[in-house]
Amino acid sequence: MRISKAGALVRYVLEHLAVVFGAATGALAARGKGIDWFGVVVLGLVTAVGGGSLRDVLLDVPVFWVADHSFLVSAIVSVTLTIYLGRFLDPSSRSFLITDAFFLSFVALVGTHKTFTLHQPGTICVLFGVMTGVAGGIFRDVLLGEVPLVFRPQIYLYATAAFIGSLAYIGAAAIWPGHWFNLVFGTTVTLVLRLAAIRWRLRLPVFLARDEGIA
Repeated sequence: MRISKAGALVRYVLEHLAVVFGAATGALAARGKGIDWFGVVVLGLVTAVGGGSLRDVLLDVPVFWVADHSFLVSAIVSVTLTIYLGRFLDPSSRSFLITDAFFLSFVALVGTHKTFTLHQPGTICVLFGVMTGVAGGIFRDVLLGEVPLVFRPQIYLYATAAFIGSLAYIGAAAIWPGHWFNLVFGTTVTLVLRLAAIRWRLRLPVFLARDEGIA
């Protein structure tokens, strides 16, 4: 599929924003865990580029941060700023969840868009979008020895938001092929859903055994 210059620019900007917010979530997640600065940088990098790297390897295309080293620079700068600014944030605040919501929205839709431009079917594009969105966070939480955010019972429309946003992108792309608006639209849908879910604690029903709901 032919991509307009505006579309390519929008994707490039969103991919950098995904790296910036992903690195920030890695640094925020490490706060108070007794990890030194080098460890925080590593954690931020893994979070920022993990999902996109897995996507590109599976799609058999050049890994995005290897092809363009500026993404690594963005990630390192983001981690450094987060280490400094994180000292002034209330540990009990929702700063981590909100930062992660932006990361999820940017990285998931970049994954969907990139897969779509490689002429993959819509179902594969949505699958790769969701996978790209959640993989970096899974790598981050596993390295910290924690249950990944996407699998926690109190999570609010995490992968679901990425799934719906990716579907919105595919629908928009069918109406306006190659338009930069499709990427912005899908990203906005994902972000609004995730932030609304955090604000009002929206989530899908929990899968319980027959006797678990009986007091």
